[in-house]
Amino acid sequence: MDVKRILRFLPVCSILFLAPMMLMAQEVTVLKQRKFPKAVPAGNYSGITWMEGNRYAVANDKSPTTGFYLMTVITDSITGELLSVRKDTFLTCGQPTRDEEGVCYMPQNQTIFVSGEKDQEILEFDLQGQLTGRKLNIPEIFKTAYSNRGFEALTYQQKTHRFWTTSENTLKADGEMPTIDRKIKNRLRFQSFGDDLQPKEQYWYVTDSAIVKKRKGTSIIGVGGLAALEDGRIVVLERELYFPKKQIGSYCLVKLYVVNPSQQQPGEVLNKTLLTTFRTKVNLTRRNFANYEGICVGPKLADGRQLLILICDSQNQHRGILRDWFKTIILP
Repeated sequence: MDVKRILRFLPVCSILFLAPMMLMAQEVTVLKQRKFPKAVPAGNYSGITWMEGNRYAVANDKSPTTGFYLMTVITDSITGELLSVRKDTFLTCGQPTRDEEGVCYMPQNQTIFVSGEKDQEILEFDLQGQLTGRKLNIPEIFKTAYSNRGFEALTYQQKTHRFWTTSENTLKADGEMPTIDRKIKNRLRFQSFGDDLQPKEQYWYVTDSAIVKKRKGTSIIGVGGLAALEDGRIVVLERELYFPKKQIGSYCLVKLYVVNPSQQQPGEVLNKTLLTTFRTKVNLTRRNFANYEGICVGPKLADGRQLLILICDSQNQHRGILRDWFKTIILP
């Protein structure tokens, strides 16, 4: 649409009326999180991927055996709001769980890839939950991940023919990771893979440092999820968690950044642009804490804007306080 051409023929009053609407269309829209306790039982949902229509595959980092869940997620095609979420079934090959964290769908093969933080492998499953015998050829450097700080994020984009993954925190081979006392930035390796499952480009990504000022408790900051867009850009879910000893005052600070590897050379530090930020917390009056670990590209809205779906890990609704929250965000 040639906006300038249209504006030349509009009266001033019409331009004044349309200007705010045009500005809003260029902004990221963050919708309220929702929970569906009757249809989604307590879980440890750590990753999500869209499989077309209303079907999604979800990773659970404490599933009984290795595999993935199927969920039905229905969103409003105009507003992007979540209308309903239902957990359908668990598909598994029956092998021991690998601390499954990230998940992505490869439409042309109709297969699901799931990352394991325990073994640092990314394995392929068919749509019955059986292993195909194929896996991404992971560079050896990723085997140096700190315990429980390895592969969290996984995404695939059919248009660019690329998988993308990274560790949650800095690898041992690359230095120390942040702690409550060591407020440093993570230096992460963003690794791509082609349709042949072989490693391709690798870039550096530097997270923010933690904002928490306190010296007691637990602080975790890193990348929990990635969502690859059709134009080659990647939405990065950075999140900072803080847990005081008695848990009142806990928060999860989520920052969504966008990077564009196609505009930079492999080996460079990726330039990142902040899309939006929001915080969930537990205090004396609010209990909306949600540790968002999963993010995926969902359907496009009727006006062409892109919908993102986020899922949190409630640690099986820890102590009856946490809930299994879902959230949608609309890109301009």
